[in-house]
Order: sequence, then structure tokens, then C-alpha cells
Amino acid sequence: MSFKEFPPIAVIADAHVHDPATDFGFPGAAHTGGLSVRPLAEAARSTRVFNESLQAFRTALDDVASRGIRHVVLLGDYTDDGQVATMAAVAVILKDYNARHGMVFFALPGNHDIFADTGRHRTKRFLEADGSSAVVTSHPVTTSGATLPPGIPRDLPVTVSPGMFCPGYPDGLKPVAEHGYFPHPSYLHWETPFGLQGDNEKRMFTAISSSGATRRPLMEASYLVEPVDGMWLLMIDANVFVPIDGSDDWVDSTSAGWNAMLVHKRHVIDWMTDVGARAARLGKRLVAFSHYPALDTLDGTRAAEIALLGPTATSGRIPGDAVGEAFIAAGIPLHFSGHLHVNDTARMRRGDGFFVNVAVPSLVGFPPAYKILTLREGTAEIETVSLSDMSMDGAIAALYAAEVRYTGVKTGGMAEATRYGDFLSAHIGHLAWRRHLKREWPAALGALLRAATLGDLAQLAGRSTVPMEDAAAMLPVARGQANASEEGSPEALSAIAFLGDWYRLRMASDSGLASVSRPRLRFYDRLSALYQTQAWPDGSAQSGIAAMLSLFEAYRSGLPSKDFRIDLRTGDITAR
Repeated sequence: MSFKEFPPIAVIADAHVHDPATDFGFPGAAHTGGLSVRPLAEAARSTRVFNESLQAFRTALDDVASRGIRHVVLLGDYTDDGQVATMAAVAVILKDYNARHGMVFFALPGNHDIFADTGRHRTKRFLEADGSSAVVTSHPVTTSGATLPPGIPRDLPVTVSPGMFCPGYPDGLKPVAEHGYFPHPSYLHWETPFGLQGDNEKRMFTAISSSGATRRPLMEASYLVEPVDGMWLLMIDANVFVPIDGSDDWVDSTSAGWNAMLVHKRHVIDWMTDVGARAARLGKRLVAFSHYPALDTLDGTRAAEIALLGPTATSGRIPGDAVGEAFIAAGIPLHFSGHLHVNDTARMRRGDGFFVNVAVPSLVGFPPAYKILTLREGTAEIETVSLSDMSMDGAIAALYAAEVRYTGVKTGGMAEATRYGDFLSAHIGHLAWRRHLKREWPAALGALLRAATLGDLAQLAGRSTVPMEDAAAMLPVARGQANASEEGSPEALSAIAFLGDWYRLRMASDSGLASVSRPRLRFYDRLSALYQTQAWPDGSAQSGIAAMLSLFEAYRSGLPSKDFRIDLRTGDITAR
């Protein structure tokens, strides 16, 4: 087959499907139209939203179907939290789209889909019709609350439901087993790191604790599949669960990713090298996929972010250079990742070799989108498809309204949004100052951003050096959240508005530019020019704002990440 004939592949990451109509054993669903809806207040504090996920997943798949695309890669975290009931709901959806549209799915597990060999309990809150909430858990606890484990509110009604449990390997794969995890007659080729057999017992490896003292068997879910002649999809299970000495528990895989793969799953690294050599020898077009990023997905700004903010949850999940070098050594030029909910393109060059990581955004975070990969002769073309125009669900919105009336919760415009893109833009803006600013930003810089307007920041650039800890107190009045998001003169906006835009571009790269008004962008250009006139002393307020602006410029001016073309011979990347 000519490379020109390869069919397009839809790549969906971090769908985090929660079907509100699924029976989780929630008694209150009898009064909410059969819906088990997570509180909006929880979404406002989380890096993802919950109740919109099913509609977003179906909207994405409907769009895929309308384009005539048959092959779909699911890059992990296709479920909310791996619950038995949720996994069953996802399996029904995949079977439906296969039956109606002939879609063939190739899935990979994420850290939210499965947990080690033992599984683990899950606990969630759901909205009652009056806007209050109740708890459903798989923990075998008494409803009196006498034996409730940590994390389960003691002042809310509690229901125990086995449907909330998240299984481990291999049980957690069984509902979606037919979607790549095991051999299928339609595949031209299929293998695992251990051979051609798909039996669970033939796919076991030994997981070893960091000390080497504890060893436990665990199933390996990675596989290589050839769905059409000449196209190899290398589906890598990059979950890394490490046994804990003296315990039956495991280290969570959330922050491990590819750095841990190099240490704890060398059998996969060796297999990748073998697959890369065979692909080159046999003339196969090879593309790799895993849940976790293999390069810095923050436009190469990890070191600069750490200098400004210190270590954060996101920077801690960025892989080291050794990961990209391992891909280059294996002869694998292209890899798609999820996990961080970031839209980004990253590239590493070493000598004559190169490696490109395409980070696919989540369907339940800003920006909501999936990607389409089309392999042509010598090139890979990537298109990013936005879900921003999706309408919000009226029944869910009504429960949000009841919650707002009952609790008085502030959600930064989320409850009022009618378009999904506006909902998620409000979500990340709210998250920026309600979560990230509190958890990740230096206190003095955070105080300055809360107190200043954008006009104040412009004036600060014209002053002599101001110590960071003194800057907020020098302002004429602490404005807090006043005028944080309303449009008008940019000078009058709270600096918190800039923080929201900073995170929009951090997560979306060039795809986020459409969410920032032109007057704001022009003012940010002016600010950047003002702060670039000199090198500011460390510890000054000006140095903190200058570093923030430098990162903002890096996010907006990195490699193309919306619609672009990769030359697979040279590694050159150009916008389409």
C-alpha cells in the first residue's frame, strides 16, 4: 500500500466519561430525572469538569462519524475514575458507534481507568433535587458514618454501591477488551512485548519496589496493532504501579509517567526499540501512543516555570530528556499523549534524529478538542477539532441552578454559560485564581496580582525596583476580584484577568489565542515591551511580572499545535 492511502485516525484523550444517567445506586436520582450529577462546586475546584463529559464524548464521536473516519485511538482516561458502572457505560457507547458507523477503537489505560492488580474504592458526591448533595461510595462502610474512611463527609447521607469500585489489571480491561487490548481477526498484525499471544498469563511482568525488596506480578497492557496494511500503531501502557514495601498497596501512577517507565518497565523500552527496527526494515509507518507525555508539553518552559513558581504538580509530571532520547534511539519519530489536558507540540533533536510529541487536549478541560492524524507520503498532518460550540445540557443546568440557590457557591460564570467553550473558558479562569494562585504561586506575587490592575502593572514597569513583598501594599487600593473579567479598557481590568489568560494559553498554546480579546492581546504586547527594557533584579516585583510575561509569550509563540504538518524525514513542523 502507498503511504498516500493511509486512512485518517481520530485521537481522543482524557474523555473522562461520566454518564449521569448511569445507575450508581444514588437514591436521589429518583427525584432528579434519573440523573446522578456531580456538584458544580467540585468541578470549579477540579482540573476537569464532570457532567458534560458524556455529551462531549458523543459530540466528538459524532463529528468523527460525519467525516467518515473509522479508526479512533483513545489515549487513556476514557472513564471518570474507572468505576465498574462507568466502564460498562463506556463499553456500551463504543459498541454502539462500532455497530452504527463501523468505528474501530484502539484503547490505552490511563491512571483514572484502572489501579494496579487490586483496584481501589471510589467515592463521589451527587446533587439532590434541592441542590444539596449526598455521597455514594464503594467503601464497605456503615451508613451511620461510624467507620467512614478519610475523605468521606460525615455530615452527608452515604450510600454504598459496588458500582463505584475501580478494578485493577486485568479485570479493568475486560469491558473494553475488544478495543485493541486483545487479538482480533480483523487485525493484520497484533503483538505484545511478550509475543503474539493475548492470554493474560502470557503478559505478566514482575513489578519491583524502589528498594528491590518487594516483587509482585502485574499484567502488561501494551500492544502493537496493524489495522491496515503498512500502518503500525504502537499502543503503550505507560501506567507505572510500583509495590510499596511492607504493604499490599501500590504507588499511584499519576505523577510517574515516562520517567518511571525508564526505570520500572524496561521490558517495554526494549520492545519499542525492537518494534522500531522492524518497522524500518519492513517499511511500516510507525506511530506511538500513550497516556503520558514524552516531552515537555509546556512549550519547553519547564525550567522557567520552576524558576517562577517553584515545583508544581504539572512541572513534576514533565519527562526528562532521557525519555525523548529513548524514543529517538528506538527510531520512533512521532508520539501522541494526553494526561496533562494540554494542547501542545514539542520536538527534540539529537544529531540527525528527531522526535515529536503531540499533546492532545482533554474533552473536559480548556480547550475541549480532539485531533485527526493523517499519514501521507513523508508527512503527518494533524488537525485539531474544537468542541467549543457544543450546547450545554438544560437538565444538568437546572440542577446547577438549584445547587447555586442552596449553597450560594460562586463559579465564575460557569453556571451562566450556554456554550461549552464559554463554560470551560470560565472554568479555567475561575480555577486560575481559586486553585492555582493559592496552591502554586509565591504568596507575594499572588498578593500583587490580586491587588493590581493591568494599568498598575504597566506603571510598575516605569518605577525603580520594588521588592516583591512590598509591591501590593504600594497600590492605592486593593481591588481584589473587582473587574476581573469584564471587557472594556484593559488598563482597568484586574491583573487576575491576565492570570486567567495566562492559563488559557498555557493549556491551549496557539489554540487559545481566539479566547483572548484583541484589545487584551495588544495590551499584553505593550506590557511585554515595557518589561523587556531592562534586566530586573531577582526578588523584585518587576522580575516576577517580567517572568510571567516571558512565559506567556512562550506559550503563544511555540511550535504550531492547532493545524500543522510534520515532515517525517526532517522533523520540520509547519502550520497548515
